[in-house]
Order: sequence, then C-alpha cells, then structure tokens
Amino acid sequence: MEDWQKIKIDGVAFIEKCVAEFNVGELVKTPYSKFKVKIFERQNGTFIGFTNLQIKDKDGCPYAGVGHGETIEKALEDTIRYFFEMLEKKDLLTPDDFECVDPYDF
Repeated sequence: MEDWQKIKIDGVAFIEKCVAEFNVGELVKTPYSKFKVKIFERQNGTFIGFTNLQIKDKDGCPYAGVGHGETIEKALEDTIRYFFEMLEKKDLLTPDDFECVDPYDF
C-alpha cells in the first residue's frame, strides 16, 4: 500500500489518484471520432474508470460510462464495454443524446 492510500482526514470521504487517461476511437455510434477514459486508483488499490462522453437518459440527465477492475487495463476494458452497452440500449442516437464533461472537470 502506498503512503497516499493511508491518508485519513475528517470530512474527506475518499481520495482517488488519476493514474491513466486514454483516447478511444469510435466512428459509428458517437457524434465524435473519439472519447476519453480516465482511470483512477482508489485507496483500496482497485481501479475505476469514467468516460468524458456521457449519454443522456430519457429525462436529459447525462450519465458517463463507468467501469471497475483490479488493474488499470481491466478498468479500461470494463469502462469501454459498459459505455458500449449503454449505446446499444438507445435507439437512433443523435448528437443531442450526448454531453461532454467540461474539460476542467475531466
């Protein structure tokens, strides 16, 4: 366990370390030629990934693809697979069905 993973501060729910960022090319379902996936290491040593491209639900609320894994690679794969599953659940996607996370937040 690394030192940062041992940090405990009252009022802080968790600390995650950004350990990787990937560009993923996708040319069929999304309105852009790529999206990003960021992978964070959690304090327990597992990894979680998020897409910067979000898909809106029927109420217009955007949701990112999220994945988990015991390694960076597993979290990346799980994130992409889940995002693609989200895409498959929607019919006739248009650019209005997507929202990008603000670059400042991502």
